[in-house]
Amino acid sequence: MQRLRFAVLPLLLAACAAPPSHPVAAPTPATATLLAKALDGEALFTVAGGLKPVSEGFFSYSINVAAPDLAPIVEARAALAVWRDDTLWADVHVFHEPHGGKRAARGYVAHRRALAELLRAQSAFFAPYGLGPDTHPAEVFAIVERMPKLDRHRGFGLLFGYPAHAIEFFVAAEVAQERGGPGPKRRFVQIPTFAAPTGRFVYAVAADAPELPDDRDLAAAAAVRLARYRELRSIFDVAGATTLPQADAAALQRLSATLAAEFTSATPVSATAPVLH
Repeated sequence: MQRLRFAVLPLLLAACAAPPSHPVAAPTPATATLLAKALDGEALFTVAGGLKPVSEGFFSYSINVAAPDLAPIVEARAALAVWRDDTLWADVHVFHEPHGGKRAARGYVAHRRALAELLRAQSAFFAPYGLGPDTHPAEVFAIVERMPKLDRHRGFGLLFGYPAHAIEFFVAAEVAQERGGPGPKRRFVQIPTFAAPTGRFVYAVAADAPELPDDRDLAAAAAVRLARYRELRSIFDVAGATTLPQADAAALQRLSATLAAEFTSATPVSATAPVLH
């Protein structure tokens, strides 16, 4: 009996130490709406090979600090759980700094491999903050959001896949404004999405800046993905949020899985750019 107890004890300890298993998430009534909004916007370029390592903007909510209602965040997190696997991580991030008595919450999706490649390529910037290729996407987002202002701008610029020259222009413009200057004149580079040709995936450069190879490469890669998305959207008969959201959710999951499988070798421009300081 004594030997049996000693034999069973290691098995019990091993079972307690093992991480809990997580079943494959099922879509919720809100899944179709959020996935359609994400893919119709710039998140397409994250799902399709990580051209943008991270995208947000498809879910927004403000928490009233004095009387918080977290139900919309809980609902969004449950809806996005279908995009949590070895390829993607989707979640809602709550920003730590309140404004006007409210704290912003934003939905985001990260391409795990592209994000890891970015953190490796830009280690001179990220490593001092403890961020490396093996850092969980949620931790990356949380730490970047809490960086000092200029590093926060650089960090989010890298995460969102903007070219290095655009990131540095934005940071320089912020410095000029902090010093009381008018800031440099700018023009906006617009990369079309399914939902809109402008205003979604957009970044600023100097008004007289020429188009650089990074700009052309990014636009061309995005155009290929958008064209393929238009085809797949028709093939999978995706209507967005319809009277049959569960059916649309299943179609959108198959569509996003197809995009992820077809575009597996994308390297974001920001990961190949010179290391930022």
